[in-house]
Amino acid sequence: MLDRLNRIFPWPYPHSMAFAPLDAWARVLLGAAGGGGGVPPRYWPRLACALVTSTAATVVTLPERVILGAILMRRYRARRSRLRPPRAEPKLVVVLGYFRSGTTHLHYLLSCDPGFVTPRWHQMLAPQGFVLSWALLRWALIPFLSGTRPQDDVAYGPEYPAEDDFGVCNWAGVGTLPGRVVVPSAWERFRRYQTLEGLTPREREQFLSVQWGIVQKMAMVRGWGGARSTRMVLLKSPPHTARVGVLRELFGADVRFIHVHRDAEAVLNSNVAMHDRLGVLMMQPHPGSEEVRRRVIEEYDATERAFLEQSRDVPSDRLVRVRYEDLIADPIDEMRRAYDGLGLEFSPEFADRAVAYLESVRGYRSASQKAESVAAPASVELGTPELAWMSKAFGHDAPARPKREPRERAVELGLLGKQVIAGEPALLNGWTAGLIAMFAGVSIWSAVAIAMGDRLDWLMWPLGLLIGLSILRGARRGSSALGLWAGMLTLVASAAMAYPLSWVSDYATRDPVPWDHVWATTRSNFAATNTLAWLILGVMTAYRAASRVHLRPPGM
Repeated sequence: MLDRLNRIFPWPYPHSMAFAPLDAWARVLLGAAGGGGGVPPRYWPRLACALVTSTAATVVTLPERVILGAILMRRYRARRSRLRPPRAEPKLVVVLGYFRSGTTHLHYLLSCDPGFVTPRWHQMLAPQGFVLSWALLRWALIPFLSGTRPQDDVAYGPEYPAEDDFGVCNWAGVGTLPGRVVVPSAWERFRRYQTLEGLTPREREQFLSVQWGIVQKMAMVRGWGGARSTRMVLLKSPPHTARVGVLRELFGADVRFIHVHRDAEAVLNSNVAMHDRLGVLMMQPHPGSEEVRRRVIEEYDATERAFLEQSRDVPSDRLVRVRYEDLIADPIDEMRRAYDGLGLEFSPEFADRAVAYLESVRGYRSASQKAESVAAPASVELGTPELAWMSKAFGHDAPARPKREPRERAVELGLLGKQVIAGEPALLNGWTAGLIAMFAGVSIWSAVAIAMGDRLDWLMWPLGLLIGLSILRGARRGSSALGLWAGMLTLVASAAMAYPLSWVSDYATRDPVPWDHVWATTRSNFAATNTLAWLILGVMTAYRAASRVHLRPPGM
């Protein structure tokens, strides 16, 4: 129903490019015009909302972008020109696999390894910034991001692992994503970035410099703190599946790859469904399921063929393949096998975190799985002959491995460290933590307001964040009920502070105090547009934080 309404009236939606700089938007929109289509008037409200936040992000991150961007570009050009001895590149592990092949599940699982540092959504939504955007955006995004991704209901949030392809798109307006989910009329223009073939020399160098810059930034994050300096950078983006040769050229032959593959027909059907649900991000009409299906078949086929061709020269200890069905059936042993193949250490801490993550998603069913339970897809041979070759090429004609419970398997293999048994969280702790946080926040707010002689209405936002995160930490697992409790506490605390704050800011120095005027001022101030805006942000932040399913995303 929401998809149908969206096609009739494209309402403003938190956009994946909402924090991209204006020049990136200009490149995407010019690409749309070059592809034979602009942004229809009925999409202008959605575009306007995205450009407002984009303008703010452009201003905030401009100093960092100019200074750090210039340094990175200088290093990149020196490296590519070979005029200076090349610096040692960060150690890199890349998750490969076409969209909807299980790459996100594998990425989340690998992110549980403390030996990796991987991009997070608050980083990839504003990659052009570094200190301010990466440090503060994680909190600012909480009220605007859903707890699940729109395309598949997978857990999602500012601190969750993200695809670096979003960073490339939001930094420079390049990559495949603009033609996929922003301006679908320009599909042919942006699909060139899938294999990097057909690009002009300038376009290719721009893409490579941004991709290289993102990895360098992640290496900087990796280097903060003594023990972190040994962490490897973990990347995951489906288009990388067709870029194995380029990535080895860019980052050295030591790059390690994990390729996950899944039944081709399931991948195809899931991609068509994904594009349908991602209509809320598009600035143009959806191209239609049949056209999407044609595009996916062509791109999927080309991507996996490019992978097979380019992976021939990759040593066996730098590339492992994982079947999605086996990863689901026996994830611990599959990961152990992959680690052995790549020469990585499967640490007890990783085993503990991986088991905890797998148990937390035990009951997950994607939107496509729910649909498949109603109507099973046709076979590959009958439905999509263009993709039938993948069944034998990737071993899907063989039976899946027997299903094994992650914790039992980890114990059997002697991999677990602490072996902490996760019990059901006591939600009462969440309710209590919210009350304590509310009183603590109100006390701090009052003290600062009295000291400064000002209302400081903007503190409603961090107050909501404090209450929401305190409830989540106390409960260890969020819920809609806890989210409503957090929002209500934020609203009650803000309303209770309205009267004393009016007295502090306007009447504290008067003698006698005209108390009737204080009430009138309180009502006027509380109904003011700026006060209501801060209140809405505070309540939304409290709800989003306390309703999150996980206290910590994978790897945090």
